[in-house]
Amino acid sequence: MGQQPQTRRAIKEQQRGRRGILPVLIGVLAVVVLGAAVWFGKGLFTSAEPTGSPSAIPGVAAPLTTTPAPSTTPSTTPSETTGATETPEVDPIVKAVASCRAKWALQSAARADAYRSLSQWDRHLKIMNDLQAGKLTLAEAKAAWPATTEKAADNIVAFRAADKALAASKDACAVAAGATGADADAIRRCAASLKAVGGVLARARVAIAPWETHLKDQSHFKAGGMTPAAAEAAWRALWQKGLATLPGYQAVAPQGQAAACTLPS
Repeated sequence: MGQQPQTRRAIKEQQRGRRGILPVLIGVLAVVVLGAAVWFGKGLFTSAEPTGSPSAIPGVAAPLTTTPAPSTTPSTTPSETTGATETPEVDPIVKAVASCRAKWALQSAARADAYRSLSQWDRHLKIMNDLQAGKLTLAEAKAAWPATTEKAADNIVAFRAADKALAASKDACAVAAGATGADADAIRRCAASLKAVGGVLARARVAIAPWETHLKDQSHFKAGGMTPAAAEAAWRALWQKGLATLPGYQAVAPQGQAAACTLPS
C-alpha cells in the first residue's frame, strides 16, 4: 500500500492544490483555442483564393482546367458566306444601242437650237439686204427687225449649252465591224446620221458667232454703252460677216435636218 496522509488536514491541503491547477489549465486552453480561431479567421479575409474555392480548403484538390483545342473548321466572314453578287455582262449590242441613243439625243437638241437661232439670223440679214436694195424703207426695216430678235439671245444660250453637253459626252454610236443583224445595222445607220449632223453643227458654230455678237452690241447700245455711229458701224461689219458665214451652214442644214436615227427599243 502507498503512503497515506497521516492527518485530515494534510488531505485537505492536497485536494486544494489540485483544484488550483485546473483553472490555470482551462485558461491556457482557452487562449490556445482563441488564437487558432483568429489565425484561421484572418485567412478568410486575406487569402488570394476566392472564398469557398476548393484550393483554399485543406485536403480538397482543385479541379483540372483544360484549354479548348483550336477548331480545325475554317472560319467564315459575312462576305464569304453571302458571296459577292456578280454583275451580269451586258450584251455589246445592247450597250451600243444605249450609248448611241444618248449621243443622238444630245446632238438632236443642239441641231434644233442651232436651226432655230440661225433661222432668226437669216431673216434679220434679209431685212438688211432688202433695205440696201431699196425694197424696204428704213422705217419698214426698223418695224420688221424686232420680230427676228424675239428670244434670240435665249436661243443662242440654249444652243451653247446643248453644244457643250454634246462635247462633254462620252457616249458613242459604234459597233464592232464583225457584228451582224438588224440591231447592228440600225446602229451603223445612226452613226452615219450623227456624222452628218456633226458636220452641220461645225458650220453652225461659225455662222452663229456674228449673230451672237450683234445681239450683244444692240444690248450695249440700248444701255448707252455705244454711240449710234459706233453701233451702225459694228452692225454693217457683222452684216457682211453674216453674209459670208451663214451660207455654209445653209448648204448642209437640210441634210442635217433630214437625218434620222431609229434604234431598237
